[in-house]
Amino acid sequence: MNNNHNEMDYIIQFCASANLRKAARIVTQVYEKQMQPTGLKVTQYYMLVNVARHKKISISKLGEIMLLDQTTITRNVNILKKSGYVNITKDKNDSRTKSISITDMGLAKLEEATPIWLQIQEKVENGMGKEKYKDLLETLINLQESIELYEG
Repeated sequence: MNNNHNEMDYIIQFCASANLRKAARIVTQVYEKQMQPTGLKVTQYYMLVNVARHKKISISKLGEIMLLDQTTITRNVNILKKSGYVNITKDKNDSRTKSISITDMGLAKLEEATPIWLQIQEKVENGMGKEKYKDLLETLINLQESIELYEG
């Protein structure tokens, strides 16, 4: 690459990866700060929501849903288990597969954290405007689908 400033400016301004990463960091920081009193990271909260929604889910399926690697999933599931929020059991049909289910403590933690999450979510949506927020979600889904097609 030569020192073409126009090309570098274009990359700095329009790189999908860099811009999405910056936006994700900013949004995550807001959620993390507000969720601090619950003791949960936003990823752990979202994991609890998914586990509660599915009643019982394999660790690998949870990773698939959340698009997280095995190491990140395992580390966070272990934190949730130590806190008493989830149980981990081996699958009866396949001892290599571990399933997660939410405990009563986990449900109580969700009841504590969800009103905080709802407040943050409302601020985010209202700050952008509900329609723009819906458009953003639609655009992100389209981007993900187009990249999956490109990669596929």
